[in-house]
Amino acid sequence: MAIQLNDRDHLIFNLIDEHEVLLEKHISWFITEEDKPVLIRDRLRKLFYLDYLLCHRHGTKLPWWTTPTKPLVYMLSPMAKSVSGKEQDDTDRFDANWQRHHLEVANIRMLYLIAKNEGKASDIKWSTVKGEDKAKFHLDAKVSFQCNGIAYDIGIANNPDCDDATLAGLEKSIVEAGCEMLLIVTRDDESQAALQAKIAQMSNSSLAKYCFFATHQELYKKGMISAQWQNAECRTLNLFPQTADNVTEGTFVPAAGVVPVTPHAITA
Repeated sequence: MAIQLNDRDHLIFNLIDEHEVLLEKHISWFITEEDKPVLIRDRLRKLFYLDYLLCHRHGTKLPWWTTPTKPLVYMLSPMAKSVSGKEQDDTDRFDANWQRHHLEVANIRMLYLIAKNEGKASDIKWSTVKGEDKAKFHLDAKVSFQCNGIAYDIGIANNPDCDDATLAGLEKSIVEAGCEMLLIVTRDDESQAALQAKIAQMSNSSLAKYCFFATHQELYKKGMISAQWQNAECRTLNLFPQTADNVTEGTFVPAAGVVPVTPHAITA
């Protein structure tokens, strides 16, 4: 006999549908209206409308996949999609690389919530990019937030391909999607270097002025606000000033040893 679904269950369905796959810790952070995660493990176990998959060790593992108790990936079952009016499709959500990409995007969202909890950012509004916009702009998410009195509207691309079509889409996002800067998160230094070199060599392109790069490992250690980013020329940047007073005539005053960020990349 089916359990009685409540409003929070439908919120869980909506979040999983938005991100495609999620871990329990993601759901615990995303559904709370406070500054701390909520306990939902028992409820998730009762929702047989969800499908579950254990994260096993393999070559595409994430850092936290090697924990002694392997985490569960939650995805919507066909029954959950039917009762919540979600579209059915033939996507292979059991593919390890596909899962990894989507879980990494969810991790980035959680890093912003941690920044909010630590008082480093406020008024965070996250939008996962899907469908036609995803195909057009090659972004994974857009996020707006306040940091030390400055407003930011940012596009996020998780480990994008290094082909011409992807880079052309990212460039469109600056003009048509309202992104003031693009944060490109890569899985390793080699992937980052390849993207930086390709963008730096592009003629008649403004991407080099708007794209900033960091690896997942750097962000997991430092966070979205405190991490230092690189531009297409591999120079280290301090994207977020400590106070609004640090901005003079459109240019950030950087910390010692880092390069200033150009005005067009940080206009609020």
